[in-house]
Amino acid sequence: MINVYGGIFMYKILLCCASGLTTSMLVNAMKKDAKEKNIDVMIWAVAESAIDLSWADADCILVAPQNAGDLEKVKGIVNSSIPVASIDGVNFSKMDGQAVLEQAIEMINK
Repeated sequence: MINVYGGIFMYKILLCCASGLTTSMLVNAMKKDAKEKNIDVMIWAVAESAIDLSWADADCILVAPQNAGDLEKVKGIVNSSIPVASIDGVNFSKMDGQAVLEQAIEMINK
C-alpha cells in the first residue's frame, strides 16, 4: 500500500521517554489517527535506558520533552542513521497524536 504521506509501505516510529509510560498513551493516540487516515504504522514506546536495544527497526525516533536533554545521547546511539527529534511540548501535553504522527512522517520523508 502506498499512502498519501510518502510512498513508504509502513512507517516505523519509536517514541522514547524516561519510563515509556507517558509515551505509551501518545502511541495509542497516534495509532488511532493513523488508522483513521489509512496510514500503515508500527509505533512503539520504550524507556530511554532501553533505546539501544529497541531502535534497529525504527525509521525515526521521537524523544519526549522531559527527556530532551538526552537527544544528543540518542543520536549517538543510532549513529545518526535515522532521524531523531524531540516531541513538541504542547503536542505532548495535549497527547496530540495527529500532530506527532505528522512530525514523524515528515522526519522520515525528508
